[in-house]
Amino acid sequence: MLKTINILLEKKWFPLSFRFITLAAFLGLVIIGFSSPTNDPFFVQQLSKTNLTTSFVWRLWWPAIILTSIFFGRVWCMVCPVEMITTFFAKIGLKLKRPKWILSGWVVILFYMIVLIGGVTILSIDRNPKYTSYYLLSIVGISILSGLIFEKNTFCRSICPFGYILSIFSKMAIWGWRVKKRAVCDSCHDKSCIASEYTYNLNYKSCGVDLVPAEMDNNNYCLLCAGCLKTCKTYQTGTNPLRPNPGIVKTGFADDLMKINPLSAVEWIFLFLLSGSLIFEIAEFQLMSRLSIPSLSENFSTYLSINEGFGKDLIAAAYLFFVLPAILWILPYLVILSARIRISFNTYLKTISLIFLPVITAYYTGLAVMEIGTRFPYYKYIIHDITGVETIKSILFKQIEEPLLPQWTDWSFFIFLLLALIIGIIISFEVIRKLLLKFRIGKNERILYILPFIFILILFAGVFLYTSF
Repeated sequence: MLKTINILLEKKWFPLSFRFITLAAFLGLVIIGFSSPTNDPFFVQQLSKTNLTTSFVWRLWWPAIILTSIFFGRVWCMVCPVEMITTFFAKIGLKLKRPKWILSGWVVILFYMIVLIGGVTILSIDRNPKYTSYYLLSIVGISILSGLIFEKNTFCRSICPFGYILSIFSKMAIWGWRVKKRAVCDSCHDKSCIASEYTYNLNYKSCGVDLVPAEMDNNNYCLLCAGCLKTCKTYQTGTNPLRPNPGIVKTGFADDLMKINPLSAVEWIFLFLLSGSLIFEIAEFQLMSRLSIPSLSENFSTYLSINEGFGKDLIAAAYLFFVLPAILWILPYLVILSARIRISFNTYLKTISLIFLPVITAYYTGLAVMEIGTRFPYYKYIIHDITGVETIKSILFKQIEEPLLPQWTDWSFFIFLLLALIIGIIISFEVIRKLLLKFRIGKNERILYILPFIFILILFAGVFLYTSF
């Protein structure tokens, strides 16, 4: 299978043709998103279930990105139209050197915080088709602007809000972009895969995100555009039967994670925000409310005399994305200290925290499947009414019944999530084994095997505390 994919990637039309298709789909979704006839909050919220834009972007595309990255790495980047857009405008732009504050990755954190806190949590852009369209347009607009100002593919490398999500989950992937034989790269004279004259080509090009194929040993930044593969095959100073040398290879499940490479400060901050997002996603599912302790809804906010409106939304966002994740990450460290294991807080955050990544991945796997599955009853209506307006009117006026899944599916989703968590815990145990070999903790080392369970318990407590706000 991998051989076939690599042969396809050598073709001129692959994956470029798919990027044109996704660009057309992207523009179509933007147009459909502006079809809502009213801004009435109740109608818009109901419309999100039947409008193609909100249903596809947030209930199908977004979960699918997570699932594919967990198993196959950053394959979405392979067909994403934004890479093509920003590369085109970079070709005609100013090509300024990128400052360190952009290359650092903190812009990605800022962008993600704006989307997550301002967009999803406060403005509910995932429920409003018009807001979703504005969001999609903002991504294109920023990619064009960054392309016109800075050199190479600055947007995908240092600005894209999905970048670190894909890099974190792709640590679990079974595939990766690597060179097949390092010796071929060592003896190469033309270095076409990193040659500056090919940087701004749309197809046969050198790497636009500053990677050297021969040095790649992880899935963090590669966009799987296959540009280096095409240049390796095409622009040669001599004939070599072993070229093209770069390509997709089987690395083994969670190979990147098992290397126990420390997270950067930016990566850990992103993981911190991602855990807040996870609490939010779990709380959103009715399944969780049916299986958990009944909520004390608004008791906390009433006790604190917090009124409805922007102020409450802002406080709730801070509570969700900063207070609760802080509890989630600090308590396991206190458990480690209580066992008299001497590990610095910095080491805990950047390295020991890798223990929790398989658990977080398991949760997102289950939630992604639930997100896609719970929308199945609506798809038959969306096919015939892509704006969703007439469908939702018919539902609201009782002309048709609101489509619902059978009750047994709740338990099916729960069982699937439970199985995913079991697998996640098993992988966490393997990470712990690797950590013990690396750090030689010695006395009380078994306490680390309890940490995934503590993390899960605190996470559910966080969901309860959030729904009780």
